[in-house]
Amino acid sequence: MSEFLGEFFSFAMIGLVNGLVYAVVALGFTLVLGVMQVINFTHGVLFAFGAYFAFTIQRYLNLPFWVSLIFAPIFVGVVGLILERVAIRRTYGGNPLFGLLLTFGMAMALEAVIRMVPIWGKIGYSVKAPDFVAGSIELGFMTYSKYRLFLALLAIVIILLTWLFLEKTPYGGIIKAGAYDSEMIMALGKNLPRLRMLVFGLGAVLAGVAGVIAAPIFSVKPAMGTDILMPAFIIVVLGGIGSFWGSVIGGLIVGMSKSMIVMVFPRAEDIIPYVIMALILIFRQRGLMGEKSVLEA
Repeated sequence: MSEFLGEFFSFAMIGLVNGLVYAVVALGFTLVLGVMQVINFTHGVLFAFGAYFAFTIQRYLNLPFWVSLIFAPIFVGVVGLILERVAIRRTYGGNPLFGLLLTFGMAMALEAVIRMVPIWGKIGYSVKAPDFVAGSIELGFMTYSKYRLFLALLAIVIILLTWLFLEKTPYGGIIKAGAYDSEMIMALGKNLPRLRMLVFGLGAVLAGVAGVIAAPIFSVKPAMGTDILMPAFIIVVLGGIGSFWGSVIGGLIVGMSKSMIVMVFPRAEDIIPYVIMALILIFRQRGLMGEKSVLEA
């Protein structure tokens, strides 16, 4: 019995940590979709850039984890701002399919760029956990990775800081209003293009942060952005387009379901999030906490 409980809690903790990482990725995705009405398929590759920038800072510049945690998301944010300014801005106000196709093509191209960079290439890399959270810890009923516990706490802090920014700052209020009616923001005298650029940059930074913190537990490889993109998209739809806490709850549901199903039916790990999303959408077409969105246009 104790062995079963240890295994159960181990899988539950893995699901919790993965769910929190998914939630951080999905928050950026849902902000962009809610405010810009663009299904941003470059979000996954921005996550990959965060992991690769962190890998480069730690491996080649020999700088500590905290430096990569600060600067890698900034670099990803700059990449995101360039993408928004040069290409994605042209899709605003049009058919959402145009933005989807454009960002899908850009994601494929950027993944190819990763493979072409000499110090990155086509092979995968491992990133070691920071020394202060290396190894495992004995919790009594199970032994667990210190880094995964640290990662869970760090993801919670990031989620709370993002919530505080949206709830307690003037820019956060404008972003939330823009998620409901972006044209009204312009009618009130606010700079809508600047708002959209800020939101896209914030979404890119969140993707970059998720990439940095996930690098030690995920293999850093060119396709990692593609691997994270579909779970993030499922989370946004499941939780509700434009809903902050819907994305957090959806991330936890996807992470926990993928982990726990491994205990009883491992082959269903990849399909279980789709099944859960389908069941929820049958009864709640806007997801758990969603409002009317671009997907209903």
